[in-house]
Amino acid sequence: MSAFEFREPLWLLLLIPWAALILFHVRFRVRENEASISVPDARGLARGWSFRASTYPYLHALRAGAVLFLVLALAGPGRSVGSTSVNHPGIDIFVALDASDSMGSEDFEPRNRLQVAKNVLRDFIARRANDRIGLIVFSGEAYLQCPLTLEHDMIAQVLDETGLDTVPEEGTAIGDALALAASRMPGDKGRTRIILLLTDGVNNRGFVDPVTAAKMCAREGIRVYAVGIGSEPPSSVWEALRSLWKKRYHEFDEAAVRELAQITGGKFYRAGSAGVLWENVKDIDQLEKSVAVKNEYVEFRDGFMPYLAAAVLLFLAEVLLRAAFYRKVP
Repeated sequence: MSAFEFREPLWLLLLIPWAALILFHVRFRVRENEASISVPDARGLARGWSFRASTYPYLHALRAGAVLFLVLALAGPGRSVGSTSVNHPGIDIFVALDASDSMGSEDFEPRNRLQVAKNVLRDFIARRANDRIGLIVFSGEAYLQCPLTLEHDMIAQVLDETGLDTVPEEGTAIGDALALAASRMPGDKGRTRIILLLTDGVNNRGFVDPVTAAKMCAREGIRVYAVGIGSEPPSSVWEALRSLWKKRYHEFDEAAVRELAQITGGKFYRAGSAGVLWENVKDIDQLEKSVAVKNEYVEFRDGFMPYLAAAVLLFLAEVLLRAAFYRKVP
């Protein structure tokens, strides 16, 4: 949307004396003769109508028009074109997904833990349109599957291809996954950075201790949100036997994973079902919202050139007409 305006409107005040001079000229000068001669009989001076003589008194209109357009040009006419942009600084999020064999447990019937986690993550990624998201899959080792990117369709595709056989090494290397995610985060500490850790096991592999990795994340200002996946341990012999039959694994070091979140200023969640897992991830989504910054820009497009050109043309027209067409003979 654009609006016509003057950049330097104070110059328009010059139109006040300009209008006063025009009024004075029209009132007192136009109808007066430039000279008068006393003659005994005016009929002797009578002559035919002349275009030159009739239009000469109005030659000053060219000068008045030139001054008018010059003042308008000085006032800086133009159009201001406004635009508004919304800047979303966004958040850097690395998803660290456990793909160890225990994630194949079927306590999230009819799907296993990994399948449920992938579905929840897919919905989570779809809600974070303005955030850069990366994916790390780990088991006995941690692998970078996708660096931080805004191409969320690519992340969803990589996530769909992730399975229990993505990482051949058995075990659970939580410390390596956190360290890898932290090392792949950009060094801009002014930007919010988080790691979403989904795991169901106990750290038993890897080169980096999870607590050491968590402290490194804390120093870099990276928060860890940890979600422990899996149902609660069986409370009876019958539930224990049923768990073995359903291929359910319950070994989980909740205290250790909770400590990782606390060290970094994040939170720990426990998800014993698909619905609870989704509620936990939605809570993280609400805690880490991108902040939208509204920027307004105004571009001014100068339009003084036509006015300046009109002033110059009128001035030159007056000069040429006085020198040639309306020339006086002394």
